[in-house]
Amino acid sequence: EVVQVRIYVVDSRLEHLEDIHGQEQCNFEASWQNFNERHNGQHHQVLIRAQQATAFFLLVGAGMVGLVLHRFYFYVEGGKLLTRVIVAKFILQDFPQQMCIIFYLYAWYASNGLRCQMCLFHPGHCDHQHPLHWANLVVCVFTLVSATANQLLLQAKVRRYDDDEACFLWFIRAAMLSVSILPFSTATFFLSASLLHLRSALLYLLFGIPTLLGWGTLLCVPTFALCDDEDSLL
Repeated sequence: EVVQVRIYVVDSRLEHLEDIHGQEQCNFEASWQNFNERHNGQHHQVLIRAQQATAFFLLVGAGMVGLVLHRFYFYVEGGKLLTRVIVAKFILQDFPQQMCIIFYLYAWYASNGLRCQMCLFHPGHCDHQHPLHWANLVVCVFTLVSATANQLLLQAKVRRYDDDEACFLWFIRAAMLSVSILPFSTATFFLSASLLHLRSALLYLLFGIPTLLGWGTLLCVPTFALCDDEDSLL
């Protein structure tokens, strides 16, 4: 049998290795081990697939916008179509796109991620770059704003509500908002210290509440629906 052996050698006397030892964002031992276990660069597949998925989501969003504009231009009634488009956009674009952004941030900016692995060989990748720098922050903000478009589906009737009804309506809106940003809020809550290097109690509170409410909504609503179906059968 033919056996292929790959040997990777890094001169320990290189000056830029001190940079990776001196910064908090990278772990030298974990980066080297992760590079060695990824079998000659297969770690790039995570970023490549994230790039391909982002291009697909861009086409999906552009197609839905074109469909709504076409319906609005040629037909007067477009409310039902807008509702379907918002639901389809959330399922096909907003929710998975948040997951792709999280995969990208973790694959590139983790302490043993691809950026730190490249720092082993290229000093230009050893800079102190925060995961949520200006460009990434803008992408995250616009993605979350797009995901919260389902708030347009919840339109209350124009009448006077008592305190209990108004409270319940705001709770439904908060639950929809929490489910809409659930991937991003969950990742921020659990990875804020290790990935984003943020250890603020206010940040944990800000993202912990929608994370708890979002997961509670996803788990409780199907359970209540099944219980109602069983009661109706009895």
